[in-house]
Amino acid sequence: MDFQSDDQFNSQYRPPVRPQDAMLSAAIVLSVIAIATTCCIYSSIVCGSLSIILALLSRGDKKQLTPQGKLAVATSAMAIVISVFATVIMFAITIREYGSLENFIKAYSDLMESMTGMSLMEGSGI
Repeated sequence: MDFQSDDQFNSQYRPPVRPQDAMLSAAIVLSVIAIATTCCIYSSIVCGSLSIILALLSRGDKKQLTPQGKLAVATSAMAIVISVFATVIMFAITIREYGSLENFIKAYSDLMESMTGMSLMEGSGI
């Protein structure tokens, strides 16, 4: 047996990588990133959306997703729902606490002005 030949070893033990497998792997990784970054609203929505698209594209000519594809879609959808829910809740809390977004911006501007000594709202009507 010739141990110097890599061609025989590669063709015998390593199956070729299909584009569908690469897209499915990327979908799984993106779904994990999406669920891990649910507190970072925009990155979770972007990664979750891309994961769903890649999982759906990974099925190729088949009508059904693989179990890994279904898991990636479910995880990504859950991450998107959690992110949107957190955004709505934080928006509602801000409105309830300050009365309006204008009052919130004014309070934030006053806080930053007291900390830095510079007015953030110069030239605006607020």
